[in-house]
Amino acid sequence: MMCLRLVRHWQHRFEQNVVALSPSTRALERDFDNIDNCTLSVGTCKSQSYFKQWIWLRETISHHRPNAVVIHCFGVPHLLAASAARAMGVKSLIAWAGNPPPETEEHRHRWRSILMISRLLRCPIASCSKAVERELKDLGVGLPSRSLVIPNGIDTSNNTEKTSQGRRPRTGIGPVIGMISRLDAIKDHKTLLRAFDLLRRRIPEANLWIIGDGVLRQTLEATAHDLGISASVKFFGNRNDVPNLLGQIDTFAFSTTRNEGFGIALIEAMAAAVPIVASDVAACREVLSDGEAGLLVPPADANALAEAIVLSLEDDRIREILTQAALRCVRSHYSIEACAERFETLLFKPSSPRRELTECAS
Repeated sequence: MMCLRLVRHWQHRFEQNVVALSPSTRALERDFDNIDNCTLSVGTCKSQSYFKQWIWLRETISHHRPNAVVIHCFGVPHLLAASAARAMGVKSLIAWAGNPPPETEEHRHRWRSILMISRLLRCPIASCSKAVERELKDLGVGLPSRSLVIPNGIDTSNNTEKTSQGRRPRTGIGPVIGMISRLDAIKDHKTLLRAFDLLRRRIPEANLWIIGDGVLRQTLEATAHDLGISASVKFFGNRNDVPNLLGQIDTFAFSTTRNEGFGIALIEAMAAAVPIVASDVAACREVLSDGEAGLLVPPADANALAEAIVLSLEDDRIREILTQAALRCVRSHYSIEACAERFETLLFKPSSPRRELTECAS
């Protein structure tokens, strides 16, 4: 999604080539096809060996001859893309890191190796938040030269407009709490479900909307059933009308873990002027300005999450304070214009021609 936002923003400035490493979902293919000055290349098979992936990437980059490469898939895939770009003489590239390193020592050792090879390839790392950059530095091997923090960005004015269009009076339905994210282990939907169970004892007519999909969907649906709240919980799956849905949500709940890298859904909710309650982990604290732009609660604490959601629903003064602070914050720090400018500053010298840009994504 971050790749898509950047490509849309740059469509009248660069010729762009989007390179998808595998055809696993193709969920966004139509979106990329509808963008001006953009071509899409899709890898043939996810199970290809690393060597075959590298050969294909080298051939693709050789065909397009880009001035710069932005890599949106951190790890071994970004090393393949960076080395293929260097082999074809690309002088300007950057890889984007969207999550902090895992906690297990085995995986952290792997990440140290990835950072060391990135340094050898002279491939800077753009961390999506200060929290992610700090965790990467804590690995103790150093970041490549010119690495920096580039927060995610959204089209704030477009999001706000679409949210306004989605707002309409509801009849026959109580307040709606919503969460938008992948359904995977980095998030903590189970705590949200337990919190919603507690909340319904005080607000029986409340509803919970879970928007997004992932490997944990069946598990979470079973949890909702076991808690006896299935009738009030709606699993939407993946949607392409998120701003419109945000216009129908009364409180945005973001229950997540310390492995959260940024939480781009947070800035979408901020731009939509929806009050936010989020887990107090480093990434959420950073995005929400230490709690000025959203209520922060201890992670994995269903009682605290339920209490904060109730407060956000019932206290109009709190809602106004939070939403106004969130709007100021998202417009000044998390616009797609600011995000793109940071990438351009690193990728291009003022005097260099800005003709063609390749973006690699998983």
